[in-house]
Amino acid sequence: MDDDRRYPLTPLEKARMVSQALQDAARRARFSARTRRNLSGGGFAARKGAAGFRLFTILSFWLCVAIPGALAVTYYMYLASDQYQAEIQFTVAGGEPIMADSFTAVTGIPSITVIQDTQIVTNFLHSRAAVEKLQSKLDMRARYSLPEVDFWARFDPEKPIEKFVRYWQNITNVSIKMPGGIVDFKVRAFRPEDARDIARAALEISEELINDLNQRQNNDAVRNSTRDVERAASRLAEARIALENARNEVGIIDVGTSVNLLSGLITELRGTSLKMQQEYQAQLRVVSESAPQMRNLRSRIDATNNQIAELEAKLTTTRRAGANDNTMALSMTRFAVLDLERQIAERIYAGAISSLELARITSERKRMYLNTFVEPALPQEAKYPRRWLMSGIVIGGLLALWGSLIALLSVARNYMA
Repeated sequence: MDDDRRYPLTPLEKARMVSQALQDAARRARFSARTRRNLSGGGFAARKGAAGFRLFTILSFWLCVAIPGALAVTYYMYLASDQYQAEIQFTVAGGEPIMADSFTAVTGIPSITVIQDTQIVTNFLHSRAAVEKLQSKLDMRARYSLPEVDFWARFDPEKPIEKFVRYWQNITNVSIKMPGGIVDFKVRAFRPEDARDIARAALEISEELINDLNQRQNNDAVRNSTRDVERAASRLAEARIALENARNEVGIIDVGTSVNLLSGLITELRGTSLKMQQEYQAQLRVVSESAPQMRNLRSRIDATNNQIAELEAKLTTTRRAGANDNTMALSMTRFAVLDLERQIAERIYAGAISSLELARITSERKRMYLNTFVEPALPQEAKYPRRWLMSGIVIGGLLALWGSLIALLSVARNYMA
C-alpha cells in the first residue's frame, strides 16, 4: 500500500485491478448459488422415484404394522378367551432308601435311577397314551372345543388324534426342578373346573403308570424266582434219583459205614489168623505136621487168610483172575460224586427258595410311588392370555420386521443410485 501511495497507478493498471475484482465477485456469486441449490434440492428428494418410495413406505407401514397390529390388539383385548391354569407338583420316590453314590454326594443331584423314573412320568404326560387315557376319563375333545371359545384357541374335534396330541403339548407344561427332582405340571383350560379336573386326572394316570410299572416289575421278579425254584427242584430230584439208583445197583446204603465194618472185620480176622499161626508154630514143636489136629489148624489158617483176601478185594481194586472190579473204593468215588451233586443241588434249591420268598415280600411293597405335595386347586383368575404382553410382542415384532424391510430397500436404493 505504501508503494501504491508513493507511485500513482496508471490507467492500464487501474483497468486490470477492476477486471480482477469483477471476476472474483462473479466467482463467489456462482459458488453461493450452487450451494443453495444443492441444499434445497439435493438428497433423496432430488432422486428419481422419491415420491414412489415415500408412498411405499407409508403403505408398507399400514400393511405390515398398523393393520396387523390393530387386529392383534383387537383379538387379545376383546376376542381371546380366558384360559385358567391348574398346577400339580410331585416327586417320584422309591419305596426303599437308595444308597447315595459319590456323584450324588458331591452334587446333591438324585441318582440315575430316580432321574429315569422321573423322566418316565414326565414323558408319559406328554405322550399319546396319556391323551387317550384322559380322553376316556374326561372327554377332552369336548372340553377344548366349547362353542363359546374363540376360533383361534378352540380345537376342532374332527381332527385326528395326532393333532390333538400336539394341541395338548401346547396347553401343558412339564418341567423337572433340580436338584430335588420335583415335577411341575401345569395345564390350561377355558373353564376353572376343567383345569382342576384335568390336572387331577393327569395325577391319577401318573399314579396308575407308577403302579403298573411296580406290578410288572414285581410280577417279573416273582415269575423269574419261581422258574429258578422249579429248575433247582428238578436238578435236586435228578441228583437224588441218581444216588438212589447207585445204591440199589451196588446194594449199599452208606459206603462209609460199609467200609468201616469191612475194615473192622478184616482187622479182627487178621488177629484171629495171627493167633492160629502162633498156636500152629507152638504145637509144631511137639506134634508132627501130618497129625490130624495140625492139618485141621492149617486148614483153619488158610480159610481165614482166604477170607481176609476176599474182604480186602472188596475194599480195593485187584487184578488177579476172578477179582471183583466193583470194589468199595470205586463205589466210594462214585457215591462221593453223586453225593456232591446232591449237596450242590440242595444248596441251589435253598437259595432259590430264599430268592422266591424275598421276591414275594418285595412284591408286597412299592418300589416307587408319587409323593404329591401340591394338589390341583380350582383357579379363580385367568392367567392366559397375557393380553398387554402379547399385544406388545406382536406390535414390536411387526415394527422390527417393517424396519428391517425398509432398511434393506434403502440400502438397495442407495447402491443402485
